[in-house]
Amino acid sequence: MKKNSIQYMRSIIMIGSLIFLTCNTKEDNVVRAAQVPYYGKFHQVPLREIKPKGWLKQYLINQRNGLTGNLEEAGYPFNEAGWGKKVKDSSSWWPYEQTGYWIDGMLTTGYLLNDDFLIDKAKSKIYPVLEKTDADHFIGPSYLKKKKNKHRWVHTVYFRALMREYTATKNPMILDKMKSFYLHQNEENFHEIRDQLNIENILWLYQRTQDSLLYNLATSIYDKMNYQNFIDRPVTAESFLDTMPIYEHGVTYNEAAKLGAIMYLNNGDRKYLEPSIAAYQKIDKYYMMVDGVNVSSEHLRTPVHALQTHETCDIADFSWSLGYLLMATGDVSYADKIEKAMFNAAPGAVTSDFKALQYLSGPNQVILDSTSNHNKFFKANTAMMFGPNQFTECCPANVNRIMPNYISRLWMKDNKGGIAAVMFGPSEWSGEIKDTRVTIKERTRYPFSDEITFEFVPDTPIDFSFTFRIPGWCKSPQVKINGVVSEDTFEPGSYYSIKRNFIDGDKITLSLPQKAQLSNWPNGGVAIERGPLVYALKIDEEWKALEPDKINPRSTTSFPAYHVTAKSDWNYALALQDDELENQIEVIQEKWNSNPWSTNTAPITIKIPAKKINNWKIINKDTVFYAMNVPIQDNGKTVWRERSDFKKNGNFSFTPPLPTNDDIQENDNEKEMITLIPYGSAKLRITIFPRLPYKND
Repeated sequence: MKKNSIQYMRSIIMIGSLIFLTCNTKEDNVVRAAQVPYYGKFHQVPLREIKPKGWLKQYLINQRNGLTGNLEEAGYPFNEAGWGKKVKDSSSWWPYEQTGYWIDGMLTTGYLLNDDFLIDKAKSKIYPVLEKTDADHFIGPSYLKKKKNKHRWVHTVYFRALMREYTATKNPMILDKMKSFYLHQNEENFHEIRDQLNIENILWLYQRTQDSLLYNLATSIYDKMNYQNFIDRPVTAESFLDTMPIYEHGVTYNEAAKLGAIMYLNNGDRKYLEPSIAAYQKIDKYYMMVDGVNVSSEHLRTPVHALQTHETCDIADFSWSLGYLLMATGDVSYADKIEKAMFNAAPGAVTSDFKALQYLSGPNQVILDSTSNHNKFFKANTAMMFGPNQFTECCPANVNRIMPNYISRLWMKDNKGGIAAVMFGPSEWSGEIKDTRVTIKERTRYPFSDEITFEFVPDTPIDFSFTFRIPGWCKSPQVKINGVVSEDTFEPGSYYSIKRNFIDGDKITLSLPQKAQLSNWPNGGVAIERGPLVYALKIDEEWKALEPDKINPRSTTSFPAYHVTAKSDWNYALALQDDELENQIEVIQEKWNSNPWSTNTAPITIKIPAKKINNWKIINKDTVFYAMNVPIQDNGKTVWRERSDFKKNGNFSFTPPLPTNDDIQENDNEKEMITLIPYGSAKLRITIFPRLPYKND
């Protein structure tokens, strides 16, 4: 019988190890116990060293009381499926991907809040599974191992929760079970677009077990998927390095694009890093939306006009993947991008009480009901309305990971043992530096404030390096050390380190002045950005909670779906002169509250001149053509392709595209001051505006 190559290699190494151990010395043990190399500029700190404060903590509390703690309210698969538990659709991998997302987000939120309810609930879906693994070391339901394609992708998702649990508890069973799973698999089980993503988990294990078989397995999978096997989809190293636009599922692209950076963290070979860097340069060039996340409806599409949208899953996967590039390179631009996604796209796709979300969300959306999806993809369905589980189950699960993942990476260690505030938010870090307990308290309302103060509380005075970020968008930063302005030069788009003997009560205050600027978009559109925040028109929103019915079967009275309509005008064009934008707007700091992500509680507003465009109106139709993915046969292989010829009749209402130049110019309305609020606080919104030609009134 032919032996699995990995199992065979392992047996040879185990025999060799037994021979070696008969004559090894104490010194040999020291060498063998050394950590494997790590080539990143930063690495994550243990989750329990970070405590969210201020609005970040309130956001997680809302998650706990909302979908994160109660996703079973959103129906199947969350009310039935769990790892190690038989589900209704017992031949599908699908429910295990979705519940894997949820368990990961729930557990991370629980540890960040130190919340036993969330922790215990997540653990109830972890340890019973690990305690009932098969004799062949397979984790999860046995039917998942019957077919190769896609059935290992679900382990990537679920194992992230196991990885998080290990960092919090150091339970050795997690390492043992995961390692046994991977080293008893046939490598070919990972030779598929999504299945290869187990590289992330395998290399995490390698860093903690120092078992070279894991590194060899990950490298073999990556090399075969990227350099040897032919893949008829643009998610290989070669396609990432190609500068041409592509057509690909957004989530798949983001998940695959990070793998080279993860490989680089473990081997230092830029052959692996460069494709990951190029993949996100391609996103910036062709697919980046104003709210900080790539177009994905569900595919990458061009051009990036005002009606483009993205899946909520992409917010999670884009920001998670960029975190690996940040760790690998230390490049500030990745931190800037993650923050933009977190402070705009993330809260903009979910209600402030975290009980409903959109499957697809975007910059311009002035009506959100069961027919208002204005994308070609499933046009006129429920994908853009707010609800607990309105279209496809991945986003109601993945949304629970977004902000907890961000918080888990606010603080990192540099490669010399110092601590770094790589991204910002009200929080606290407590950990060991040179065997001394150190706490750093980050006091701020950022991104709603320009000022961030770091207060140092070491058990005893200690000399170490503290690193912080100067965002690329900030042109005039200022740093004070214990109230004294530093005379050093702080370059935008850089990390700066202060090495000193820190004592209890030391303070470093970072001032990051935010300046408003216009960004330009197709069809003459413009948007207002200020620091990490994007601003949208404040629209009076009318929310109508819907009773569960055929359109909204996966909602409840406690977690309803909504129709959201505008009670105020939204059809405005900005009336700006050609001189400095700062001279034409008024920035107002409103009353602060710890829950800033709703229309009525936005803590900062902008007044800006505009004129109403009378002919810019909601589009009403009784017939639409829409696109959906369908399976077709290609050389004997089933592949999924998008077809755009599906017809639907009914009564449909859509957000319109930007008005034409004729519509913009043919108006005699008076100029008025309109109010903008942060993108994430506006659920109905106009973010990309038409602009009036300047006339000297």
